[in-house]
Amino acid sequence: MDRRDFIKLSGMASLPLMAPRLVFGTRREKGASGNVLVCVFQRGGADGLNLVVPYAESAYYAARPAIAVPPPGSNGGAIDLDGFFGLHPRLAALEPLYRDGELAFVHAAGSPDDSRSHFDAQDFMEKGFLGKGQVFDGWLNRQLQASGPGGGSPFRAVGFGQSLQLSLQGSVPAVGLAQLDDFDLAAPVESRAAIEAAVLELFDGTGTIDTVAAGVISSVNLLKEAEVDTIPVENGAVYPQTTFGARLSQLAQLIKADVGLEIAAVDIGGWDHHDQENNVLGDLSADFADSLAAFHTDLGARMDSVTLVAMTEFGRRLEENASAGTDHGHGSVMTALGGGVNGGQVYGDWPGLSQADLNRGDLEVSTDFRTVLTEVLDKRLGNSMAEEIFPEFTGPTGIGLFNP
Repeated sequence: MDRRDFIKLSGMASLPLMAPRLVFGTRREKGASGNVLVCVFQRGGADGLNLVVPYAESAYYAARPAIAVPPPGSNGGAIDLDGFFGLHPRLAALEPLYRDGELAFVHAAGSPDDSRSHFDAQDFMEKGFLGKGQVFDGWLNRQLQASGPGGGSPFRAVGFGQSLQLSLQGSVPAVGLAQLDDFDLAAPVESRAAIEAAVLELFDGTGTIDTVAAGVISSVNLLKEAEVDTIPVENGAVYPQTTFGARLSQLAQLIKADVGLEIAAVDIGGWDHHDQENNVLGDLSADFADSLAAFHTDLGARMDSVTLVAMTEFGRRLEENASAGTDHGHGSVMTALGGGVNGGQVYGDWPGLSQADLNRGDLEVSTDFRTVLTEVLDKRLGNSMAEEIFPEFTGPTGIGLFNP
């Protein structure tokens, strides 16, 4: 069988080829920081105003008579954080981490681009570039390019989701998977060795398809050798029985297995609440918070070298709609947890909720998401070259959120 026939029969012809990427000049070769960066994407546009509630703003309650989270001290009220902001009660699992200084929020954060399109806003955020064309790879992949070859592990970068996140796509290979159990060759045991040998013989060149084929074989074998699926949950952590909970639990297994992981991306969808927001946001918030808290507990002391940042493409409008939901907005909340986080604070220059302060009826963005991401790359991964990762971004490049 020749290469062309094998590609057709195996389905490898459907594998996407990497798009051209922007060239940024000479990159520095540097050793690995030893830290792991985890990026969680809350897809759909999370309502930051109901997650971290500006309960001291009367305009918040005036605009949301049906869906506002009551102030602290009320039945079902927010959990007071600092006298101005409160935490949604279903995010209660995050409060101890906040009090211990291991978790922080950045409010009125997001993309300065005014798009309210899920597709455009997610693309801009994952590319780290506010526009179409010119840049075709993701900001996380550019970070991998800038940091050199690393330790050569096929699990250097992993994306948990329905498909490999755009942020991880580019010239450096990344593993995309829905769950660890499914990451294997679909081959009978007695034929496995022969199929692996045939793949490596057929795809022994230097082209993209050859690299993909070799990477698939090596990553599958490394996962089996590390026996990742046998690594237990530790420290009494209890993950929610949800897709997001399972993804973070399996990510913790990869981190404990020391397979060379540097960067991980994890999706949690469902944040697009146009109808009956309160009926859905509570359960989703609990899934998000309980999963993050379990991840932190499970990793224990290892969390010192793991930093997690959660983001969403945009927030929701200040005013609720006629369906007791919220439509696409602008500013929202970013969350930082773990190693190096200067926690116990709500960061950001609060723009206010008066009509004069809003952006087309939405919370204004006062902290560019790239400000947070350039700081985490600098302080946690040792890359201070923001212009290599976020072209055309002029700063600022930090708000004091992270320590080295």
